[in-house]
Amino acid sequence: MAGKSKGKANIYLQFIYNTNRLFFSFGQSIKPADWNPGKERVKKKGATTADGKFALNDLLDNLKNVCEKTYNTFLKNGIPAPATIIEALEGFINQNNNEEDKETLFLLADRFINGEIKNKGKEKSKGSLQNYSAVAKHLRDFQTDAKYKIGFETITLDFFYKYTTYLKKVRKLAVNTIAKDISIIKVFMGEAVDLGYTSNMQFRHSKFSFSEEETDQVYLTEKELHELYKFQISNKKLDQVKDLFIFGAWVGLRFSDFSNIKPENIVQIDGEYFIKTITQKTKELVIIPTNPVILEIFDKYQKNANKLPKTLSNQKFNDYIKEVCKLAGMDQKGRLTLRPDVMLWEVVSSHTARRSFATNYYLQGFPTIDLMKVTGHKTEKAFLKYIRVSKLDTAKRLNEHIKNNWSRSILRVAV
Repeated sequence: MAGKSKGKANIYLQFIYNTNRLFFSFGQSIKPADWNPGKERVKKKGATTADGKFALNDLLDNLKNVCEKTYNTFLKNGIPAPATIIEALEGFINQNNNEEDKETLFLLADRFINGEIKNKGKEKSKGSLQNYSAVAKHLRDFQTDAKYKIGFETITLDFFYKYTTYLKKVRKLAVNTIAKDISIIKVFMGEAVDLGYTSNMQFRHSKFSFSEEETDQVYLTEKELHELYKFQISNKKLDQVKDLFIFGAWVGLRFSDFSNIKPENIVQIDGEYFIKTITQKTKELVIIPTNPVILEIFDKYQKNANKLPKTLSNQKFNDYIKEVCKLAGMDQKGRLTLRPDVMLWEVVSSHTARRSFATNYYLQGFPTIDLMKVTGHKTEKAFLKYIRVSKLDTAKRLNEHIKNNWSRSILRVAV
């Protein structure tokens, strides 16, 4: 209870979990003398809501159940934000209000977030579910801060201009994050149209689009990978992170996949060892050969069930691999086009391993279509985003091509 008005105090729901504190007020009040603080209910069982339609204690019981059910449902995909639970509570309160749509954009978003809505029956990855949740939060924040009502009919070109400006100037989000937001909103709206919730098609306007910008990231050459692998580290934790990174750089999987290889993913075919797994994000089956370095790592950690170092969180991994690369002397500058003064070790992350795999084999002339079968990319466009070939790399390759062809031409003339 809180905030007295005319001898009454407002009733609110409080839910504290992890480091979150949720407060939800739903327009009901009561005299403090009529409240049982021990049971957290109204003393008089016959007390009704302000409009006299429902028993007040029944409403409190229902709100408690909605809160707990929503929390437990979304917990499967990570700790839910208070705004997600509040949205469910508001949906329950407004379900009998004829002026409110029974299905709202936020409720539809929740169905994406909890995994109910699938793509051709396939489960969405944890990362996709988290992205849906992030976009729903951004929309709720925008609705509150800009006082712009979010609904199926209000996702217009005018919304697009205001929302993208808000994300860029107020929330200070990166260009590619905003682009991802817009693409997910278009997914929400596309589903709403398919379900018959709206006929609003403005989200398909050519101007309702936000272009990504090329990311400024690095890859490690094969020579750098070999030098890093041979670098001796006395710290056991850092040594394990180094080995796991090198493993990732030779298998080309995402961190969520290469850090969670299980014993059954290591198979022997015709006397050779392969990594056989289904990727978490795209649900693609990939089969990857092992090279001598991978086999050495397997041998080093043969006492572990999966023959690999013990995994850790992506955030911790990224912190540790930077420390490893710093110790290894990776202090070269100029590898980033947009940030030439940044040292190499500062920008190495778990994703650098995957980019290194794709780029190194691409530079060796390995067919793109075959590489995609290993990395699990579905389109060449998506795959080529991982290729970190600088203008200098391209110039060197062209120079080598010119020299080789020129030499052959001279030989032909001489003969």
